[in-house]
Amino acid sequence: MRKIICAWFYINPFISGGPLMSLLHALLGLLNYRPATGYQLKAAFTQSIHFFWDATLPQIYRTLKQMEGYNWLKVTVEHQDGKPSRKVYHVTDMGKKELQRWLNEPFEMPEHRNAMLIKVFFGNQMDSTQFATRLEELQKHHANLLEMYGKEVIPVIEHYAKVTGAFRDVRYWNLTLNFGRRHAKMVHDWCQAALSSLDRSMQGKRRRPIQEKKSRKR
Repeated sequence: MRKIICAWFYINPFISGGPLMSLLHALLGLLNYRPATGYQLKAAFTQSIHFFWDATLPQIYRTLKQMEGYNWLKVTVEHQDGKPSRKVYHVTDMGKKELQRWLNEPFEMPEHRNAMLIKVFFGNQMDSTQFATRLEELQKHHANLLEMYGKEVIPVIEHYAKVTGAFRDVRYWNLTLNFGRRHAKMVHDWCQAALSSLDRSMQGKRRRPIQEKKSRKR
């Protein structure tokens, strides 16, 4: 399966929700575009949903088995010349109804948990040079994300819309891309402001000993 675009943005540290239910319905959403194997679904996560929700291959297979038990999926076996047969998963009518039920629920409110901000909160207890280095690393990471969103993601969205014929979905894929861009730019700009604030603070500390020496001489 080629790169699948359900949504594109960096994993937001403020986003949370029920991991099992999110995985169940993410798989339903992907399979609602077209049938896929477990490996193809893993590729879809790696290349799209990974930006905000990841899953390992064993987790995907366990969840697919569970969904099959709910009658949300049916499985067909495709025989391949010179290769092992493969299981292909298809969404059933019950699966489509469950996906619609979940999509129509109110949005899950984000839970604010961010380990990075805890470190920032106690930043005065860190070495200032080390703290600045961490901010620079974070800023560079989000600068790279912004570049990737522009160069890699937009062409893939256009390509996958043609492959699936899901042209109406592009508006919503772009909404998630826009969210990711705004979030990455916000963090990038915040890092710059934090570095500037830290630099002013360090300059002030360097000036104080000089001022104290002058006042002693007087």
